[in-house]
Amino acid sequence: MNRSERSVKGLFVGLCTKDIVFYINGIPKANHKSKTEDFSVYIGGPAANAAITYALLGGDATLATCLGNSAESQAMIKEMEAYGVTVLNYSDYDTLPNMASIFVSDDGKRTIISGQHPFSVNRKFDLEMYDFALFDCNQQEISLDILHKLEDKTIVLDAGSWKANVEKFLQNADIIISSEDFRSEEEHNIFEMEYNAGHKVITRGERPILYNGKEISVEQADAVDTLGAGDVFHGAFCYAYFEE
Repeated sequence: MNRSERSVKGLFVGLCTKDIVFYINGIPKANHKSKTEDFSVYIGGPAANAAITYALLGGDATLATCLGNSAESQAMIKEMEAYGVTVLNYSDYDTLPNMASIFVSDDGKRTIISGQHPFSVNRKFDLEMYDFALFDCNQQEISLDILHKLEDKTIVLDAGSWKANVEKFLQNADIIISSEDFRSEEEHNIFEMEYNAGHKVITRGERPILYNGKEISVEQADAVDTLGAGDVFHGAFCYAYFEE
């Protein structure tokens, strides 16, 4: 029996970027140059990172996103497929993918400049085979449409920061995983908002996780690089919840 026959099929909807990461000693000041020999290029984006994590743990992961049809886009699709993730590219126009420049300091903290532009959507896919979907609330050109098509599926929400239309995702979510920075315009956290998700979680860095109002302790570790930590948590949660 192959993986697709025995695994839960997970759909991860949202952002996929090409990330250029610079490891530096302090963030550059205005009008100053900084030089480093330590830099790398990665696949990034909350939904993409979660999908990769889910796939590496053994899950059947598909990423729904907009990448365009440039040489960079094709290379990103091949890299995602090498991780075991199927890609549904909703836009194959000759458009550059979204990109980000990321600066990681010696203490593991990071500063991100994310270049995102709207895509013209020109492709559709059958979504009936998926058992659950995780949304990062980005790429709303496709995310809202997919959300309405999957109302009978389990919806997981990556609530990283307050965004336009986020209330629509909150209303449909069965599971909400939020950072402690995620607050409404009235400064309410997810436990103070009246949405009917059966499970609500707030991650708080090295401090205990809040789950439906109760604390769950986390193993302590020295922070080397916190980049993508929340995304990995979301992918690992989905694997543990739906597969195990």
